[in-house]
Amino acid sequence: MTLTQTAVLVKRGIIFSVIALVLGLTSFIGYKIWYAYYLAHLPPVEEKPDAKFGPLPLPLFPKSAVSTSNFTYSLDTATGGLPQVGQDTGFEKIIKVYFVTQTFATFLSPDRSGALAEKLGITSSPQILSETKYKFKDQNKTLLVDLDNGNFSYNNEATISAKTNLDEDAKLVSDFQQTLTTLGVLKENLKNGRTKIIPLKTDGENLIPTQTRSEAIAAQVSIWPASINNKPIFTADFNKSLVSAIVYASANNLDNYLSLNFTYYPIDSSTFATYLLKTSETAFDDLKKGKGAVIIEPDKPQVSITSVYLGYFLSEDYSPYLEPIFVFEGPNFVAYVSAIPDQYQSQGH
Repeated sequence: MTLTQTAVLVKRGIIFSVIALVLGLTSFIGYKIWYAYYLAHLPPVEEKPDAKFGPLPLPLFPKSAVSTSNFTYSLDTATGGLPQVGQDTGFEKIIKVYFVTQTFATFLSPDRSGALAEKLGITSSPQILSETKYKFKDQNKTLLVDLDNGNFSYNNEATISAKTNLDEDAKLVSDFQQTLTTLGVLKENLKNGRTKIIPLKTDGENLIPTQTRSEAIAAQVSIWPASINNKPIFTADFNKSLVSAIVYASANNLDNYLSLNFTYYPIDSSTFATYLLKTSETAFDDLKKGKGAVIIEPDKPQVSITSVYLGYFLSEDYSPYLEPIFVFEGPNFVAYVSAIPDQYQSQGH
């Protein structure tokens, strides 16, 4: 083979290599463009609930004197309609249900109840109502303690002065939390939950709510556990939590406490199952069919619904699950409806 023939073959080889390289790069780039297009146009993978807790018990809503079906409803929300599940913020299609821890009495529980009584100024021995229920009484003070979970209710039949000034709301809350700390019962998620103060005035021998702050001498102070997934926790009484007190003047002195109720069930935020969320249309139909609970009863049969939102319901009696609810609210009206579809709920509690 001559040098000329060799040069021709080398030149052809280079040309073919360049052509192959260009074709390869073009094919690779074309494949990448096609694959990106393919991925972009794949239908979204729809998350499915695991429902690993199985059928859930119905929420332990309070018994109300009237049914939600006793009223007619108009939707007067900001949008004029209901929130759309899967579209509106905070109304995801899949929602979490959390496990609520149940505790039991230990050998130390009686000693702890006695220590609590002493902090509340009660030095008498307990009356044993049952294996898990103790009653302490000393003069005007009464304390009932559940040894299983440490929950308690305290009452002080003290005579209060009608000439006293009520502290500001923020101070009432912070002093109440400090009192719970002193008693050794303040929990971490009670430090950042929502709060509510209802000023009270005297009406004979009774205390009643008042809208006029200047005539208030006492207050009902409530603190709820912190919201979960930006959804507040609600209890049987819309305006009163399971951790609440009635105090006069200020909340920084235990002698000022006329009552103190502490019911707390630990919510295990790391143990949960996922379930489908009922549509707001279905929840509204359930409300009209009487499948909800009236929490604040209106004085008229026609009810204007001005807001609809989600929350979690925590009952006074222990329930193993913290379940989501729809809250329907309007002027002088509040109702709860379970947010879990019927197919995921058992008919018994």
